[in-house]
Amino acid sequence: MTPSQTTPQPGDIIVAAIEAQTVAIDRAMRKAFWTQIVGLTVIMSVAMTVFVVVVNAG
Repeated sequence: MTPSQTTPQPGDIIVAAIEAQTVAIDRAMRKAFWTQIVGLTVIMSVAMTVFVVVVNAG
């Protein structure tokens, strides 16, 4: 935008909205990825603990 423009043009608003949405999706994907990794780690830890307890009890 040039300094002479006082109001944003409709095209500028659309571009800004698309960029903001892209950044938001990127952040959400990263957060979801790490959440899945942590969840999988917890599930595997519990499963291994249960397996060891069952094997030792038998």
